[in-house]
Amino acid sequence: MSETDVTREQIIEAAEQRFRHYGYPKTTIAEVACDCGMSPGNIYRFFKGKIDIAAEIARRQALSAIETIESVLECPHRSSRQRLEEIVFADLRYTFHLLENSAKVLELAQIVIRERPQFQVESFRRERRAFQRILREGQASGEFTIDNLAQTTIAIQAATLKYRYAQLFTNQTLAELEQELSGVLTLVMRGLIIRNDGKLVAPTTIPGDIVGQKMPREL
Repeated sequence: MSETDVTREQIIEAAEQRFRHYGYPKTTIAEVACDCGMSPGNIYRFFKGKIDIAAEIARRQALSAIETIESVLECPHRSSRQRLEEIVFADLRYTFHLLENSAKVLELAQIVIRERPQFQVESFRRERRAFQRILREGQASGEFTIDNLAQTTIAIQAATLKYRYAQLFTNQTLAELEQELSGVLTLVMRGLIIRNDGKLVAPTTIPGDIVGQKMPREL
């Protein structure tokens, strides 16, 4: 890691600590600079403003959430249905607990989404790839019946969007969200799986511990 990278990481770490303890609105560039032992002007060599530091922190948190999806995705001995259901539940639990642990983190996420809505583009793209991989494998094995893979991927991502950083959309409890999500996924699976006997596939059950599931670090 270069000296420039080290300094940039130092700024991000100092700002994150400030945001977590005092909140984004009450944190100033001057305070972050003081914590880093540098002048405020030096901060602007690396970031245009405070919101850009916040957006980078939020981007990293979003990518951490995607990493837990990808770790669940690699778990063996799972049907395509199981993997699709488990990555959505894993994402819900990870992001819910991330925001639940600190009101300041929720506040930061709300501000960044308002000021820099594009920060999640990269994580959305990776999530979409994970969905598409499962759908493609399920289609190849005959488990899923899919007419248009790309459109189906987008539709599933849209249908489950509420369950990623759920507190940004609702004040429901995790138990309420999981129950609601099981209903959404039941509808999804009944669109993907066509039984030869004409009966509906079984409803989605809420999983217990998910193999590969990671949780956010303590604040």
